[in-house]
Amino acid sequence: MKLLVTGGSGYVGAGVLRRTPSNWTIAATYFAHPIERAGVAAFRVDIRDVDAVNRLFAEFCPDVVIHTAARMVGDGMMATNADGSRQIARAATRVHARLIHLSSDVIFDGEHAPYDENATPAPITPYAESKARAEQAVKEEFARSRRRSHSDCNSPGAEGESVQPHPIIVRTSLVYGCTPMDPRTRQTVAGEMPRLFTDEYRCPIFVEDLADALLEIAAETSEVSKTLEVSVLNIAGPQRLNRYEFGIKLARALGVEPRFQPAFSASSPTPRPRDCTLDISRAQKILRTRLRGIDEVINEWKNE
Repeated sequence: MKLLVTGGSGYVGAGVLRRTPSNWTIAATYFAHPIERAGVAAFRVDIRDVDAVNRLFAEFCPDVVIHTAARMVGDGMMATNADGSRQIARAATRVHARLIHLSSDVIFDGEHAPYDENATPAPITPYAESKARAEQAVKEEFARSRRRSHSDCNSPGAEGESVQPHPIIVRTSLVYGCTPMDPRTRQTVAGEMPRLFTDEYRCPIFVEDLADALLEIAAETSEVSKTLEVSVLNIAGPQRLNRYEFGIKLARALGVEPRFQPAFSASSPTPRPRDCTLDISRAQKILRTRLRGIDEVINEWKNE
């Protein structure tokens, strides 16, 4: 298996690299922060750069791509998340690689939870808009490749050509971890996030559970990869928590005094989706990977 992880120096991407089977051939991209990990071929690539992306795929020719690269803020956010995802999807279809595209629960307006895989995106923030556009780009590139393949199949000599694997869009929620600590938790316990909302709900997922689920989908023998077509799969934690509850649980688990206060999302200067609860019943049914709630994860931390 040849696996390419985009955004390999990011928190989720690095988590995937830590959990990837040692007998896989692994490559990863980074942009600002170099990757120094044994057994991983690292490529500095701006995913907005068409030529750079094409060179990477031509050189490594992956079987599967786990696309985690993204920007949360900044002038290049829309181009990186939406246009960059289109370039990755187009390159993946060119080499007939399965694409696993990481999306987010915040693509919804937060007014109609819980959201299953058939829910229609309704973004209300710039980041959410960029992630919704990225999902659409992945779907469009796959549809374009299917139309091209269908046309080629009507041409002489096309018989026996490989069929483009179906992409899988994974919508997830707040990703947290302890070793290493995720940036959001680090900021929270350091007092850099003085207010946490009591009326904003998410389904936090432990980074190792998310990484294992993504790798399960990537595996050639995975039942998920055989049964899912052009599809969305919600992969998040089973516990619905508001941001303040989540912060309290993490602070207590880490043995630190909470340095934040409860607040209402109405106090935010920008609109925020209030309830992005994901329905993960489909993932729980088809994945072998257990998706654990934070209480279960914390109990296991205590017993280690």
